[in-house]
Formats: sequence, structure tokens, C-alpha cells
Amino acid sequence: MEEERILSEEEKIIAEEKELKVLNSVGFTVKTSLWGKEIDWKVNKIPLKVMFAQSYRFFKLKVSQEKQENDDFQEILNSQFNSVADNAKLCAEIIAITILGTKWNNWLFRKLLTEHLFNNINSRELLDFTQNVLSLNDYQSFTISTTLLSAVRVTNPMKVEKTA
Repeated sequence: MEEERILSEEEKIIAEEKELKVLNSVGFTVKTSLWGKEIDWKVNKIPLKVMFAQSYRFFKLKVSQEKQENDDFQEILNSQFNSVADNAKLCAEIIAITILGTKWNNWLFRKLLTEHLFNNINSRELLDFTQNVLSLNDYQSFTISTTLLSAVRVTNPMKVEKTA
């Protein structure tokens, strides 16, 4: 198990600022390296079209909850290995879709960026990215909005034949 690291006061402030930026929809960056040069990929507001594309791929992720909660350590380890084999490329594609947004999200750029991210992102960076995306997507607001919109029509419409 990884030891829990105690953050300094400065690190706590930096972490809090990052979280506030995400929560206030300012966005976040994903850092990679290409030919020795660091690249900062900026993710700003995530429009509904990108949320839709992400959600489509989220459903393709293969996770075996039963095997993860098994008492047999070997079974849990095998499940984790299978999860990486099944989902790593798909996770890189989800990151690429999010970075590209709606402007540059065609199959060529998505494929190239997916390959680049697949070769550069580690599991810790994937976790950070996922937490930021879930905060920035704000699924709760979307769900509340759809509930409110569907509640506008609270009664069934009367048939025209009955009113005449």
C-alpha cells in the first residue's frame, strides 16, 4: 500500500486552488511530454456534446465488481490486470475527447491524441483527470435540469375528441 503523504501548507493551498478552479468551471490542465518537451492540454468548460461522447464510452468500460470484492487475492489481482488490458486504451480515448472538445474532435485528431495519451498518462494522472472531469461535468446539475424540464408537464394532455 502507498503511504499517505502529509502535505505542506503551500501544497495544501495549491491543491485547494486547483480544486476551486475546477469547481468554478475554470478548468484544468493535463500535462504530457512529446519529444522531451512538456505540453499542457487545457480543459475548459465541457459542453453537452462532449458529455454525450464521454458517457457513450463510459458504458463501454469493463469492470467486474464481484471479482474486485473477492476474498482471494489472486482473483483480485487478475481482475485488476484484466481491467487495465480492457480499459486503458478506452480511458485514453475519453481523455482525448475531453481535451479536444467540440472544435477539433474528429477521428484523426482523436486517434493521434489517444495514442499520445496512452503512451504518456499513468494511473495516478488518470485518477486526477477523472476526478476533475466528474467535477467539471457537473452531472448533478444536468440531472436536476432534466428533472425540472420533464416536470413542466405534470398532467396528461386531454384528447381533442373529449373536449369537443
